[in-house]
Amino acid sequence: MVDSQQGKGYRILSMFDRLMDGQGINKKQEALTHQVGEKTIQRDIDEIRTYLEKAKLDYHLQYVRTEKVYKLINTKNNRLSKEQVLVIVKILIASKALVKSDIGEIVNQLLSRVAEDQLDQLLLNEKIVYEDIHQNKSLLSLIWGISTAIQKRKVITIDYLQEGEAIPTAKILKPLAVIFSTHYFYLIGDNQDTPTVYRMDRIQHFREMAIHFEFPSVHPLQVEDANDLTHIRLLYKGRSPQIVYSRFPTAHLVSQNNHEYVFEAEVLEYGVKEWLLSQGADMEVLEPIELREEIIETLQAMQQNYRYI
Repeated sequence: MVDSQQGKGYRILSMFDRLMDGQGINKKQEALTHQVGEKTIQRDIDEIRTYLEKAKLDYHLQYVRTEKVYKLINTKNNRLSKEQVLVIVKILIASKALVKSDIGEIVNQLLSRVAEDQLDQLLLNEKIVYEDIHQNKSLLSLIWGISTAIQKRKVITIDYLQEGEAIPTAKILKPLAVIFSTHYFYLIGDNQDTPTVYRMDRIQHFREMAIHFEFPSVHPLQVEDANDLTHIRLLYKGRSPQIVYSRFPTAHLVSQNNHEYVFEAEVLEYGVKEWLLSQGADMEVLEPIELREEIIETLQAMQQNYRYI
């Protein structure tokens, strides 16, 4: 069989026209129709796919296994809208979780997907005043690398610098999860059968080892440094108990009496006291007693600051 340029051109245009019309292309049927081999049809399909990518059209060529045909899928509806990009960028900026250079690059990539000048103006102030809390340490490759190790179930070694120490400590872990909470990314790692939480900005180096592991059964979490995972019991007396769920998504309502709500939750201790104090008289800590006493001491010290002169 001779595949002339004229025959090839007609064949590809014929397939492309039918694809644009929403029809499917069956490779075996096309080979019979045009009296060529299936490998030739596959090359034609690859050329159509390459053209779609280079022309940056709002379509991609996809094999639908259930129908055994290739079809064009419109990707335009899969793009983020300008409203969605605006919300995502504002959440990223408010998180302060990444260094300014990484945030800037991610924001620019998101903005390029909508090509909306007005969006850039709306976000101009946030981009200028953004300040990170990680001392110019990029976390992107670290988050990706450890997440990949989790997916492959590979043991890792990290050099972890605890608060107040000058020399990092080497730790061998089974990485279980990467999570985000209150400005920080955390690694949950199984350290000698004890799941422990590590702040990722304090990981100086990480290395994947050639050792596989199985995910362990659920254990109580241990948390490095001052960011203890603690059980709290709160009495909320305000108008909107939803504010408790907003701050503590895992909280559950224990009891309710008129406009007083008792909640319990397991929380990372970092920043909890400051947030509770910000709620004023609407919030009362019932447990743990240690946290309750800390808040009482803070309130007493604040009262001293506001004595009449």
